[in-house]
Amino acid sequence: MKKVTKWIGLLILSIGLFFSFGVSSFAEEPDVDFIDVSHHNRELGLPLAFFQTIKASGVKGVVVKVSEDRYFVDPAASVNIANARQAGLIVSAYHYARFTSNTSAKAEAQWFDKKLKLVGFNKEKDGYVVVDVEADNLSNSSSNLTHYTNTFISEMKKLGYTRVDLYSGSYFYNHHLKPGTLIIDKPWIASYPKYPQRGNPTAQFSNGKGAWQWAEDYQFIGMSSYGYFDVSEDYAGKYSTKTKSTQKVIHHVGTIKPISIVDYLKSKKMDSSFKARQKLASKYGIADYNGTAAQNLALLAKLKAGAKPAKINLQNSKLTTKPSTALTTTYKVKKGDTLSGIAQKFHTTVSKLKSLNKIKNVNFIRVRQTIKIQAKGQKTTIAAKYHKVVKGDTLWEIAKKNKTTVKKLKSLNKLKSDIIYPGQKIIVK
Repeated sequence: MKKVTKWIGLLILSIGLFFSFGVSSFAEEPDVDFIDVSHHNRELGLPLAFFQTIKASGVKGVVVKVSEDRYFVDPAASVNIANARQAGLIVSAYHYARFTSNTSAKAEAQWFDKKLKLVGFNKEKDGYVVVDVEADNLSNSSSNLTHYTNTFISEMKKLGYTRVDLYSGSYFYNHHLKPGTLIIDKPWIASYPKYPQRGNPTAQFSNGKGAWQWAEDYQFIGMSSYGYFDVSEDYAGKYSTKTKSTQKVIHHVGTIKPISIVDYLKSKKMDSSFKARQKLASKYGIADYNGTAAQNLALLAKLKAGAKPAKINLQNSKLTTKPSTALTTTYKVKKGDTLSGIAQKFHTTVSKLKSLNKIKNVNFIRVRQTIKIQAKGQKTTIAAKYHKVVKGDTLWEIAKKNKTTVKKLKSLNKLKSDIIYPGQKIIVK
């Protein structure tokens, strides 16, 4: 009896293992050919080490958010572009569209062009520039919106960008646009199935199969501290292969040489003080410089490559054209998000989010739910209050003076210790 029982148990276990291995072999997860990033992933930009690690895991490209409408430049764009390029990834860039006419579409393209120059994107050596068309306050007329989108794309080509693409959600692309009359084929389309399978996109491509964004909550193994990422499979090769001989792609990723930005500046007989570095970073489009490793490595890469600063002022870049009415942006809820956390991230309140989104229970939001965030003028930028450290300052004293805590200051400034130095700027609010 015991032998029979044992044999039956082994048989059941074998069948279970067969089905578990069998199912996984026929339903492999899609490839992560490229990712897209913005300040939502890390407000001051992702470090070189992150990009080097995902490059080693097989990721080939990254699409960096650069701008939105005609008033915003992503504060992490310059750092993300420089560090991703240094890691050997093909770098592309995107603009979040808000256009409501042909005139505004053309103006947004011109704004995008200026911001691309500001953050160091190279139209000859880097990858695609992408218009992200998905905002819920765009034209309800598919014919009109398609016309505006084509105007934006045409203007980018007139400005010298030979590689231009379109991103949208699958439903939006097929119902709010007219794919057959778009001047872009093989677009990049998002669709998030419960069980995504490699090479089997659920996105509906009506104008040629380009790239499929199959998840927005992907975590890289061993790097959960970086949070969630949008990941895509690339079928047309726009974002993961060289499409022009002048595109710069580093095939062999080396180690970071033991030289700091301070040592480099000193070796060139340049002012290496925090104030001087902050001014220099601003010229290269690095926003809110406070000396993070990601910012320093990005600035160092730009200087060593001999890159010239764009003739555009960073502060003016945020609000060169002030929106006349209240604007809204959107945020998709990710695992672990709370309404209070989202409110804090976008410098607003739970009550405002509750009212704008008609939320009945502030303690209940769903993963992938779209949350509208209202912004007026400069409130859409990352507004922060700073304290410039002077000799004798301590984090405890700064926290007490600004009615906060040392823990919050360390979190805001990503400080690993209590050590601060004169000239350093500390975010206090």
